[in-house]
Amino acid sequence: MAYKIEIDRDNCIACATCYTLDPVHFEGDSEGKSKVVGGLSNSKSTGNFDDSKIADAQAAESSCPVSVIKITEI
Repeated sequence: MAYKIEIDRDNCIACATCYTLDPVHFEGDSEGKSKVVGGLSNSKSTGNFDDSKIADAQAAESSCPVSVIKITEI
């Protein structure tokens, strides 16, 4: 299954929850704001994945205190 991860970086509070829970798909920038590993980043960060670790990404999505992560099947 393929999926797309999107992060609204403008509203990210740099809490590090997502990349602590799932360092395969999320990482912090120099300010600690989240971005998608290997993805495109500006005010939003996006990336597509086709791996078996969707549950880890979904755990990060549901744990985000400001709900800036969106995961969709593609």
